[in-house]
Amino acid sequence: MDYSGNKISHSDTFALYPETAITTALSRFSEPLGMDQFLIVGVNGTEPVFRYLSTCSKQFLRAYFTDGHCFSDDLIHYCQQTLAPRLWSTHDYYNETLAPKTLGSLLAEEKINGGIAIPVHYGGAIVLVNFFSSQSNDEIKSAYHQHSAILSDITLTLIPRIIKECPDYLFMRPSLTPKSSECLLYMAKGMTNPEISELMQVSKDRVKELVSQILSQLGAANRTEAVLKAKQSLLIP
Repeated sequence: MDYSGNKISHSDTFALYPETAITTALSRFSEPLGMDQFLIVGVNGTEPVFRYLSTCSKQFLRAYFTDGHCFSDDLIHYCQQTLAPRLWSTHDYYNETLAPKTLGSLLAEEKINGGIAIPVHYGGAIVLVNFFSSQSNDEIKSAYHQHSAILSDITLTLIPRIIKECPDYLFMRPSLTPKSSECLLYMAKGMTNPEISELMQVSKDRVKELVSQILSQLGAANRTEAVLKAKQSLLIP
């Protein structure tokens, strides 16, 4: 598995060890359904961010992410539009409908014949949970038709919890100062610089400086884009 490894200071075991809790919980339900491994990736907006949890080998994950674009526009669009499970085959990779063709060869080398992908929406963010299977295509199709609803229910229950309690495990978020975070919240409410200045009890020049810093850190061209990116990164609700 590849994760940050930093423990979060909550008393709940799930929050303290989310990488262990989530992989154990999903494996317990998915393995009896023929899903041998899984990969959970946080996707902000339209681009995948390479913070993930997985039961796959480090060697496989390193190769999987080498190209830096392991999701096609088609798959990203699918994730944005629905919560429905999607059946896929390694042949889809060869046909370049899911990702670069080279990843089809990689999956074949790992004896992965297909699987089930489930998008999870949380606020402005998306998480893609991709279950891999070494079963035959017919067996994977059978598992999809018989068990995808159960697998989806489990996934849609567990994943929002880890996003809510430990978002940094799946999302790379800019580090904002407390003042910048406060200013960002007021920006999200559509407040002007003078209004923010009064609420924060700082000068208008200071607010202007904070807004400029926020735009720079979020890579946004304007306030509207900054608020959108902040929501996608779970910086604000």
